[in-house]
Amino acid sequence: MGGLLNTLEIASSSLLASRAGIETAGVNISNVNNPGYARQRVIVEPRRDPTGAGTGVEVVGVKSLRDSILDEQLIRESSNKSYLENFQRTLQIGQVLLGQQIDRQSATPEADSAARNLGGQMALASGFSEFYNALQAVSVSPTSIPDRQVLLLKASQLTDKFNSVDNRFTTLRSDLDMDLNNRIKQANQLIDLTSRAAMDNTMVGGTGGGITKDTLQKRLEELGGYSSIQNQFDDQNRITVSINGVVVIKDNLVVGNLAGDRDADGGIQVSVKNTDSNSSAKLTGQGSIQGLVDARDTVLQDLRQKINLMATELIEGINSVHKLGVSLDGSTNLDFFTGTDASNIAVNKDLMGDAHKIQLSANTDEGDNTVAANLLKWLDASQDSLGKMTVAQHYNEAVATYGQELANINNRLADQEIISHTLTQQRAGVSGVSLDEEMSSLIQYQRAYQSSAKLISTVNELFQTILSM
Repeated sequence: MGGLLNTLEIASSSLLASRAGIETAGVNISNVNNPGYARQRVIVEPRRDPTGAGTGVEVVGVKSLRDSILDEQLIRESSNKSYLENFQRTLQIGQVLLGQQIDRQSATPEADSAARNLGGQMALASGFSEFYNALQAVSVSPTSIPDRQVLLLKASQLTDKFNSVDNRFTTLRSDLDMDLNNRIKQANQLIDLTSRAAMDNTMVGGTGGGITKDTLQKRLEELGGYSSIQNQFDDQNRITVSINGVVVIKDNLVVGNLAGDRDADGGIQVSVKNTDSNSSAKLTGQGSIQGLVDARDTVLQDLRQKINLMATELIEGINSVHKLGVSLDGSTNLDFFTGTDASNIAVNKDLMGDAHKIQLSANTDEGDNTVAANLLKWLDASQDSLGKMTVAQHYNEAVATYGQELANINNRLADQEIISHTLTQQRAGVSGVSLDEEMSSLIQYQRAYQSSAKLISTVNELFQTILSM
């Protein structure tokens, strides 16, 4: 009698194990399109009595198939990719605002189209060229009022281009600071969500099917997209997360965050702070936040400084020559340009009101074009302050450097996407759900369930036989 009861217990344990296997396969299939899900497998162990004889099977848990090395690499690579994506996006916006087609091979169609459409109204290169041509024309006929008016028109258009570019880059810097503030808030929210996911993962421990681990891994990858992070687990499965060596999560609890502070130029600088120890560090490394900061403070800032330097040199150089000349009405000592840099450069209002006042002659001879020729010579001359280049050459060098930076980021991002895609595919091979494999498991568990049910039916018949004797 005891033997049949033991057999019934064995069959019952087999039914439970088969049912757990079917349920697990169902969960896997339902998450086949969930990239953050790691497929699960039922963990079973044989049961034995004190004598060592088998008494069936026992489900001891459900295991998620994960590769910790791949998971760590993907967290790291998400930081690298987000850094390059945001650096690229910022430089592409700058290319549009500059109104120049800089990186024709690598720029997106949208950026290329925008640069073409804005080029005529904003491109400084065309403004320089038109101003130079107008100056050449008026040097041939220095008394021609129409030619003088054209010179003033082209000079005014050039200054408008300077003003427009500087204003747009100022606005872009403000927009980037606003974006940085939003990202800091989002990153801090993710720190809190990561802490909660870590608590759930610790509470579940080695059971629960690994769903909590999937959620924690997802949060870590999302947080890594904002900034480079380092994490480690202790022997109680609690996590500690650091950013730039400053701990923001300690034993699952939030102890730090990111903060944005204004620098001397009014821009947002990001730091990571530990609220327990009051320690802090300037944010460095990778991630979308640092990508925005680096693009703003290096390439964009360098371009803006070069444009301002060009405007300053143009103002001072043209004025130094023009002030020595004599106008058609005999007046002298007038500046051609006013202002100090690209933000406020303008044509002298006195000249705009009366083209006769342009000082193109070296004496009272109205036909003399000495000063006009000297203005052309100055534009063609290399300037020490511009690195032994003319104003036009300096601008071309600035644009070329910017284009090289953009092309470099484009190439780095293309390489990074290959790495990220390869790692994602490798993890999919380990953790991804295969419908063929799950269907095979379903059939296997179904057959096992049917066999266990048959065993129970057989034991029941034996019981009936015994009872009828």
